[in-house]
Amino acid sequence: MDSACKGSDLWSDPTITVQLKQHGLQILGALPTDNDIQTQYPWAKSLLLIGHGGQGYWPVFSQSPEFLDQQPDPIDRWSQRIGDELANQHQGRALYPFSGPPYWPFLSWANTANSTAPSRLGMHLHRDYGLWHSYRFALLLPNEIEKEAASAYQAPCPNCQQMCVSNCPVDAFEEVGVYDVATCRSYVRENPQSACFTGGCLARLACPEGRGSHELAQHQYHMQVFAKG
Repeated sequence: MDSACKGSDLWSDPTITVQLKQHGLQILGALPTDNDIQTQYPWAKSLLLIGHGGQGYWPVFSQSPEFLDQQPDPIDRWSQRIGDELANQHQGRALYPFSGPPYWPFLSWANTANSTAPSRLGMHLHRDYGLWHSYRFALLLPNEIEKEAASAYQAPCPNCQQMCVSNCPVDAFEEVGVYDVATCRSYVRENPQSACFTGGCLARLACPEGRGSHELAQHQYHMQVFAKG
């Protein structure tokens, strides 16, 4: 058994958990800060990975000023507003996955927190939400978090029938751990009536891990943005 920090369900500060829930967000992982963080922020003792898993986030975000103002990058702007507000309230600092280069190593942090593992598709599986999670920011805090013995999360992909791969209409995941973004984008762009475009990525939807998927409107929004990229 490895030594790992307590995850979101065991986080001891209910105030942060309640505040995040109001925004459709939650703690997806927790860990002590490493040397790279402490070099820049010597006061920081712990790092919380904040994001959303499964459903609940979209109804909140879709009513936000950032989504409704029709300006670019609404999710990033919304994330930064919420992250900065929470950081100020808790004498911390928010770090963002989109503020770079260089970019903060969110996936490495998630692995260290024993909350994710790479999937057959290359995307990371979360131990609770499977492929249906996303990080909006990390919250650095000046207080330490407790530790407990916990094993690293192991993705079940080697023992799975891997319907994710066979369900992709253009074999965008044919090579293990590699996502052919260009082929995927061309397909959804040229086939706006396809199930992928109207209902979400068929490969991700075929994965049995995690607590369901996102709301349909969220799937549709992200596919529309992806097709335009």
